[in-house]
Amino acid sequence: MTEVTTVDLVVIGAGTAGLPAAIEAAGQGLRVAVIEKADRIGGTLWRSWAQLSAGGTSLQRGKGILDSPDLHFDDVMRISKNTADPTLVRLAVDHAPATLEWLMASGFDMDPDAPAVLHFHEPYLLPRTYWGRKAGESVLEVLAPAFEKACAGSVTLELGTELVTLRTSGVDQVEGVTVRRPDGTFHDIDARVVILTSGGYAGNPELFPQFTGGSPLAGPASPGADGSGIVAAVAAGARVRGQERFLPTYGGVLKSGSRWETVHLNDYPALTPQSRQPWEIHVNARGERFVAEDAPSVDDRENALLDQPDLKFWVVYDAAIRREAPALFPTWSEQALDRAFAGHSSFATAGDLRALADATGMDPGLLSRTVAAYNSAVVSGEDAFGRTHLPAPIAEAPFYAVLNHGSTLKSPAGLAVDGQLRVLGPEGPFNNLWAAGEVIGGSSLSGKSFVSGMSVTPALSFGRLLGRRAAGADTDPGSM
Repeated sequence: MTEVTTVDLVVIGAGTAGLPAAIEAAGQGLRVAVIEKADRIGGTLWRSWAQLSAGGTSLQRGKGILDSPDLHFDDVMRISKNTADPTLVRLAVDHAPATLEWLMASGFDMDPDAPAVLHFHEPYLLPRTYWGRKAGESVLEVLAPAFEKACAGSVTLELGTELVTLRTSGVDQVEGVTVRRPDGTFHDIDARVVILTSGGYAGNPELFPQFTGGSPLAGPASPGADGSGIVAAVAAGARVRGQERFLPTYGGVLKSGSRWETVHLNDYPALTPQSRQPWEIHVNARGERFVAEDAPSVDDRENALLDQPDLKFWVVYDAAIRREAPALFPTWSEQALDRAFAGHSSFATAGDLRALADATGMDPGLLSRTVAAYNSAVVSGEDAFGRTHLPAPIAEAPFYAVLNHGSTLKSPAGLAVDGQLRVLGPEGPFNNLWAAGEVIGGSSLSGKSFVSGMSVTPALSFGRLLGRRAAGADTDPGSM
């Protein structure tokens, strides 16, 4: 017989949105069950840089930066080219300052360089990106003690436990969930409210193309980001949106032996011209350039990559560039690079360009013509793609090529929700099924772009908001 438990609230996922949801609900006296399929709490915070953003904070005012939620909203919509959901963006930016102040009041280990304008993705007009010294772990260091305290009270945590079914009543009501425990037994949990904070599907190479227009997956996401919460919600009648808003991050090298998982973000090649001007050229799978490598807009480079076969490109250079240029892989030692070129399938080296093309699958004649055209541009100062940083030709053997993929840091598509974060079903919103975090899709708050801090901060804010809403508490930003 299946065990049955009754609680006030079930939270599916103990990550960036789920933990604050449970903390807030417990603080209002609710009985909360938290279901987490991994063997520890934290979700993507263990891997994420956890960039935060907020406009109009005390930290900004202390540095003389005049900002506000309105300016933040305008910047998000500018960067996303109005493809982000304006209702959700408005909700996020209005709550963001209070969320950041809450983190700082709770002992968040803020990096002293924050806030700043960062260029890994299309930048804000003002310094409003924040981060902790330990990246995502700095956020977890705030959440974990508060969650542990809640677990000593009215919160129960089940690790290694998988959501199987959302049990519905009619088309707009959820009765509870069925979960599978580590020992294989099933457990029914009846609840007045269910909050889905189960994350995205950026760790599932089979599901990813189904939700992202057939695009292949490459990225550093945890295999636990398998989309199971989205799949369960769809089975219950929920809608998915954002499939057409996929944009790849520009670059990322696979782990040796993996067909989809990249190295950690910290170990990506330095392809951001604001931090390191390119000495190399970037060529597609055929061996032809497709973009100005020093284009100041990362959005331009990311969109150019969308049109390339399999979202792949090779970074090509020579012995002189490896010797004289700033490091392409700042965190890699020369010994590690030598090992990669000797045995990693994404690294190739050869004594001439034709042999390099043979080793990489590029067209030998096309690659040779591409390099010759670039070398002529170095001499003339006139590049066909408009590149202006032309420091040296690619001419000294041996030659090198490193295969990069358009990678994915977060899932673009996710569950459709309304302005109250209620999951939308076939005939409108579910009354008591709500969602926050990556399960609602990264494109909901960044559109077909990447907007700094518009993943982690909204996840924290929306989790806190929904935890309080489940208890009928005030969810005005000023009260949180």
